[in-house]
Amino acid sequence: MNKSSVEAVDEAQKKQKEAEKKMEQAEAKARNEKKSTELEIRKAKKEVKARTEKMRDIEYFWGMGYVTVILFAIVQNDAFQNDFIDFFRTPFMWYVRFCEWLVHPTYDNGFNQKIAYTGGEAWIIRILAIVAVLFILAIVMVTIVKVIKRYKKMWDEISQMFLLGSLSGIAVLGDVIREYLPVNLILTFGFINVGIMLLKMYFQKKFEEKSHHYD
Repeated sequence: MNKSSVEAVDEAQKKQKEAEKKMEQAEAKARNEKKSTELEIRKAKKEVKARTEKMRDIEYFWGMGYVTVILFAIVQNDAFQNDFIDFFRTPFMWYVRFCEWLVHPTYDNGFNQKIAYTGGEAWIIRILAIVAVLFILAIVMVTIVKVIKRYKKMWDEISQMFLLGSLSGIAVLGDVIREYLPVNLILTFGFINVGIMLLKMYFQKKFEEKSHHYD
């Protein structure tokens, strides 16, 4: 092998080593940049998490303060307290009266006179009354469960805002509302939120119809 061939081989090996060295340097640089990027991402995530937790703490603080104010308003509102008690006492009183009626079933003869059922007729009336009450309770329970499930699906910040707003409004203005609206305030609270849910369902349906129409 002549001298020129040896020099060419050495030159090729030198260039190969330089190329390998540059490749290693590039890979090392890429690894360092990747580590630096991952570090920056982790740092950014920690900062976002810290800010989110701080915002949640602030929202929780103000939320608890708002709820405390509502509770104080309820304590000072006689109408709300009375309606809250009646909301549970009235069904209980109906139950007691129904049990008393089952013991001695009677009917009105049209002249404000209570006539008692006798013999086998009384037992038939008792059975029919119990079946009717159980059927009504089953329908009411199924309806309530469906409404709660639907309400959970549509629960969002707007629902939360209206829930707290309606509760605080009723708690603060309960006495005034009862003067003009002879309806239990707890039922009024429920009607308001159910009505809001129905409105949201209506507007959601309209929005979906418009979206399908444009598509």
